Amino acid sequence: MKKSLLALAVLGAFAGAAQAQSAVTIYGSFDGGVRYRTNVDAAGNNNVTMSSNGTFNSNRIGFRGVEDLGGGLNAHFTLETGFNTGTGALNNTANRLFERTASVGLGGSWGSVDLGRQYTNAFQTIASYDPFSYKYPGIADAVAATAGTRYDNDIKYVGKFGPVTARAEYALGEVAGNTSASSAKSIAGTFSSGAFTAGAAYTLREDATGTFDTDHWTVGGAAKFGPARVAVGYANQEADNATPVDAKTRWMWIGGNFALTPAFELTAAFYKTKLSGSTVGDKDNLMLGATYALSKRTNLYTLLDTQKYDGAARVAAAGNSRQRGIAVGVNHLF
Repeated sequence: MKKSLLALAVLGAFAGAAQAQSAVTIYGSFDGGVRYRTNVDAAGNNNVTMSSNGTFNSNRIGFRGVEDLGGGLNAHFTLETGFNTGTGALNNTANRLFERTASVGLGGSWGSVDLGRQYTNAFQTIASYDPFSYKYPGIADAVAATAGTRYDNDIKYVGKFGPVTARAEYALGEVAGNTSASSAKSIAGTFSSGAFTAGAAYTLREDATGTFDTDHWTVGGAAKFGPARVAVGYANQEADNATPVDAKTRWMWIGGNFALTPAFELTAAFYKTKLSGSTVGDKDNLMLGATYALSKRTNLYTLLDTQKYDGAARVAAAGNSRQRGIAVGVNHLF
């Protein structure tokens, strides 16, 4: 009997040690906001909506796990899904359960290698110099300036070397007989030292036939001055197509944040989008937002925004040349 109790105690100790070496974290963001917007259709009508993906911050529930394998090596994974605040449904038309992220990999002092559906290098790089830090994702234009938000079948390396973070990725196209079709490859780097951050990324994407490619690059930086932060960025994309003239898009932005108090912050930014080549048009987007932190995890927010469209850019505005909006809401992180 004593031997049995001793054996159980030893097994329990080993089980506890094994459990202590691994951990799974549940996290998420729940956003409840409403937005009034003008000129939402060709007739010039206005509407009030509850953004499906969250107005201020994208709705998500995620699971992040890591296991210590010893010798400085770890195994890790991330599974993340998005949902609609108004209906509770999955927030993607493809009905994917983990549409936001589904990746697994190994990491150590040398960096990490991850495989699966992941954020693109350009997306992660621009995050460091977007004035709104990807808040209001359906309104601010920095998200549109990335080379796609996420890639399927992505193989990514990330390494940190002092103040430099290096990234390289290759997304498989999975097209039989043509390995380049629907594929993407990218390199990126970010430098952070004290109050200053700068980054750049280059991406090459192939179409479904492997005939036409899209070149995308971005560069930008941000700096903090006491309670203030200033950020500026630029992105350029050139897409080959069957017409004699390629489609070109340029994005540029500048903005900043100012903390009036530890809880109250103002953010302002101007985003400009220019279409040229096979289509010609412009979009100007001016945004002014404010947040008030009720706690470390709960924020009240409001936003005023105005957009001016010209040429082919009017297609996204239902043919109108101007739109204005105001949003208010609450965001909770867990």
